[in-house]
Amino acid sequence: MMTKMREFSKIFIILVAASFIALMVFEWGADYSAQSNRRDVVGEVNGKKLSYSEFNELFQQIYREDKARTGKESYTDDDLQKLRDQVWERFVQQTLFEEEMKRLGIAVSDSEVVYQILNYPLEDFKRHPSFQTNGVFDMNKYRAALGNPNIPWMQIEQIYRQQIPYVKLQNIITNSVRVSDEEVLDAFEKNNIKVKVEYLGVNSFQFISDSLQVTDQEIEKYYNEHKKDFEQKERRALSYVKFEIKTTKEDTQAVMQEFESIKKRLAAGENFNNLALEYSEDPSVKNNKGELGYFARGDMVKPFEEAAFNAKVGEIVGPIQTSYGFHLIKVEDKKVEDGKQKVKVSHILMKVHPAPSRIESVEHNARLFAEDAKTNGFVEQAKTMGYQVKTTPLFPKEGDFIPGIGNHAAIKAFAFSAELNEVSNIFNVNDGYVVVTVSQIEPKGYRPLESVKQVIINRIRTEKAKAMAKAHIEKFSDRVKAGEDFASIAESDPEKKLRHDITPLFSRASTVPGIGFSVEFNATAFALEPGEISDLVETARGYYYLKSLEKTPFDSTAFAAQKDAIRTRLLNEKRNQIFTSWYEQLKEKADIEDNRRMFNL
Repeated sequence: MMTKMREFSKIFIILVAASFIALMVFEWGADYSAQSNRRDVVGEVNGKKLSYSEFNELFQQIYREDKARTGKESYTDDDLQKLRDQVWERFVQQTLFEEEMKRLGIAVSDSEVVYQILNYPLEDFKRHPSFQTNGVFDMNKYRAALGNPNIPWMQIEQIYRQQIPYVKLQNIITNSVRVSDEEVLDAFEKNNIKVKVEYLGVNSFQFISDSLQVTDQEIEKYYNEHKKDFEQKERRALSYVKFEIKTTKEDTQAVMQEFESIKKRLAAGENFNNLALEYSEDPSVKNNKGELGYFARGDMVKPFEEAAFNAKVGEIVGPIQTSYGFHLIKVEDKKVEDGKQKVKVSHILMKVHPAPSRIESVEHNARLFAEDAKTNGFVEQAKTMGYQVKTTPLFPKEGDFIPGIGNHAAIKAFAFSAELNEVSNIFNVNDGYVVVTVSQIEPKGYRPLESVKQVIINRIRTEKAKAMAKAHIEKFSDRVKAGEDFASIAESDPEKKLRHDITPLFSRASTVPGIGFSVEFNATAFALEPGEISDLVETARGYYYLKSLEKTPFDSTAFAAQKDAIRTRLLNEKRNQIFTSWYEQLKEKADIEDNRRMFNL
């Protein structure tokens, strides 16, 4: 009974985590705005305030949910920043959705909740073995469990009470979305009808060379006519000082001493796999207790593999160093299977980590530099303290990647919210800490001609090369129209620039070997009847004549079997697009004040 209770408690934790992460509507408790004050307000949406203490409480909630869902043991600074961003986005969503639900009079009745629980089990219940028969969800088992006091139905009821208003809101917003029969038929034909064509073509890139002259007048004319192509969003650059945390010989020696301690405990009769649970840093150890099963040569990294195959059954070898760290290996068994020798092992993995005192010292130095740089200036303070200053190139706001630093959402957020020359607090990165300052701000606008000159030269050369390619294949157009064999025409080309080939069967959504994905090529191929020859077709790569060889017939039986699923997929895609667009517009119109930077969140 206790086992069952623990099992269902686990289900509930995962259910809550998944439910809160998947949905946009959440229960936030009482309205705390009256007791907040301006110094404690992290943000505000249409007058509703989020205090610092509420933010922290919600962050801990999301952190627990994420840990239950992913099983993560450790979080990087970037991971934590993403969770903080989730807290803010939830607050914005919840506030705006609550306002809309109130405006639209959306409510949920007890009978609706009961009906949904009875007829629409949560996905986690469907997947759980307790509610399955022969691996398939069993509704009878689920309904039989509705009276089970070991399952926290009151809490699960709350999940439904949170979900139902959101579903109603989504239905109201997307109620007008329809999928026509023509759209369903088109989607089916796009992936199921196939054609085979013969083609004669010329690739324009064969004509590109440095000898194609481009004048300054042509460059300036192209720039003025295509200026919108060179419009750019705001970009920023950072200067930064990195405080690396490096491992030393002493750190390695500490790991070796740990291994000596393990060996002594093994010699005293302790179980290898129990010690793996205690010591190993392999993420899978919780599930396999260090057991890796059988593997053949070539399946593992070389040093690990050699040590395992060279040892005897029952022997413990190591520590062996690999790119993952140091391994203590126990050979459990050996056998020959399908003519291959295989070995079964367990291992204990330990990595070399810097001493805590060194981490603390490096962190202290980074914090000291950050504080002094805010007063004395970033570059000046770095020079005074003898630190090297590095600078990133200009980069856009989109994405988390920062050149020279890597993926780091928190640093990217600082970069685009701080003032010029503003100095950050310290940020944790994979191998230490960094302190950054905004060293350059390039406002949105048009990139100057000089910076895009080579791009324009390449484009003009490509245009000239395409014109030359078109002129080349047009020399043979009369022979194509006369129905002459494509292969003979290609063979007769004195410059050997024409290409002749036959495609495999391909669908309208396919990439064609040798052609790539070309809307023009594919559309033309599907418009032709077998035996028909096309007019000259322009694609991104060049010019082609197509001759249809084969077209598979429409399969009415397959269409009848798939059309409902296709309609549902298209409907869901449309509804998601409409709802997402509606929410973005709702957010744009809202009065949102984001003060997270003041709290270093």
